Amino acid sequence: MSQPLTLVSFDLCPYVQRAAIVLAEKGVPFKRVDVDLADKPDWFRAISPLGKVPLLKVGGEVLFESAVIVEYLEETEGPALHPADPLAKAKHRAWM
Repeated sequence: MSQPLTLVSFDLCPYVQRAAIVLAEKGVPFKRVDVDLADKPDWFRAISPLGKVPLLKVGGEVLFESAVIVEYLEETEGPALHPADPLAKAKHRAWM
């Protein structure tokens, strides 16, 4: 069983949407928590090293930066969104 996932978000952030789209495409259950970036709560400041979204809480750990979050999801959750061939995969990733 995988660990519970929480996507910490801001409703207008395109980088959050990147992570949310991957979670949806893979059919991964997750909780979404929006924060007000103009008035960041203390709990958010405590877990966000850069003070930005998205964050992905994986159990007790926190990942930041959308590209890293998407790579983590690709490596840990099926089905794969990229092809297995390294060259084709690199071409797919270039569009991200």
